[in-house]
Amino acid sequence: MMTYINFPRRISNFQEELKKAGVDVLVGTRLKTITNLSGGFVPWRSCIVVPAEGELQLIVPVLDAGRLAEETWLDNVVGYGALPGIDYLDLIATRINELGLGKGTIGIESGTTNYLPEGFITLYEYEQLKERFPGAGFKNAAELMDRFTLVKEPEEIKLMRQATALVDTAHEEVRDVLRVGISEKQIAGVAESTMRELGSQFAWTFTGGQEIASGYRTWWFWGGCTPATDKVVQCGEPVMIDLHGMYWLMLGDVAHNAIMGKPTPEQREVIDAYVGTCYKVIEEMQPGKTLGDVARNVNAFVQEKGWGDWVLPGFGHGIGHFGHEWYPCVGEHPSPGNNEPDYAVEPGYIQMVAVICNKPGVAGFRLERPLLITETGNEVLSRLPIEPWIIDCGRECSQSP
Repeated sequence: MMTYINFPRRISNFQEELKKAGVDVLVGTRLKTITNLSGGFVPWRSCIVVPAEGELQLIVPVLDAGRLAEETWLDNVVGYGALPGIDYLDLIATRINELGLGKGTIGIESGTTNYLPEGFITLYEYEQLKERFPGAGFKNAAELMDRFTLVKEPEEIKLMRQATALVDTAHEEVRDVLRVGISEKQIAGVAESTMRELGSQFAWTFTGGQEIASGYRTWWFWGGCTPATDKVVQCGEPVMIDLHGMYWLMLGDVAHNAIMGKPTPEQREVIDAYVGTCYKVIEEMQPGKTLGDVARNVNAFVQEKGWGDWVLPGFGHGIGHFGHEWYPCVGEHPSPGNNEPDYAVEPGYIQMVAVICNKPGVAGFRLERPLLITETGNEVLSRLPIEPWIIDCGRECSQSP
């Protein structure tokens, strides 16, 4: 699937946001900003220099400059390295001077977040820029790209559907190979192979690529990070499968669950809590509602049902293109770079709705599904069921149905 994204229009629209914010030139170091404005897969420490008027310049390591000059939508791509004249900060300063903006307002991207590869400017880089441009004003402009990427372009939504479909297909392949004795790493390998065959470019998550957990590894208290290990799946265990693919820079992320054999009564209690919470989150995600309202309503529902000790009190994170994987989360309380409880969701916004429901010693389950806000409600892009799969283990498992 190919789809045309109008990058000149996107860049022009963002430059208008810079003008409104009083920023003459942005030193964009965040992964989110670089991906959005270049249209390239940029895995290295890089910078995109964005004037409010004029040509953008992408500054990347010299070892990757040739590829990115070919693959991005930008004509101006330069390489930096540990050689005279092409130092990273020297090139940024040179470009700002070429634009004649050394005494203007320079935007930077500073902040904090749970998401490790965010790419905020470092203290060293900031101090160096201030030293090189003593006559300039500096303004934190990190919020601009956050807001700019909340509502997706129609073409991005189309690509998100495809990214989700290839992850769904990998889940179905995993279901067909799930058995007693298979290891978590083997499950991850089946999933990764399937998604690559379907066109995935990258197992993009920094929490282990494909996250797989079985048995006790599913039920840590509020635990939601499970890189695959050598542990093998056993009779009666829950299996959590959280898969990640990337299609034309758009991120596919779907987490689903299985039980190896007939659930015990205690496991059934946790399944009921998990499924009930999942449907409540989806029900609450309606156009015009704030993320804080959604979190408050779901948390009240969970407490009323008596599931408060099992369910993590946060219900989703942001999703989109490479680098846009965390902000904004669905929580009641504001948290810089993480939660945005006052944001009222709009048509075209995509939320990665999530539920973590774990009862230590019994079972743990995780939902992640991309949910598109529409004019009249919402649409879950994944076609997998909410309810966990019940896997018939046959003779290998005395608990099989």
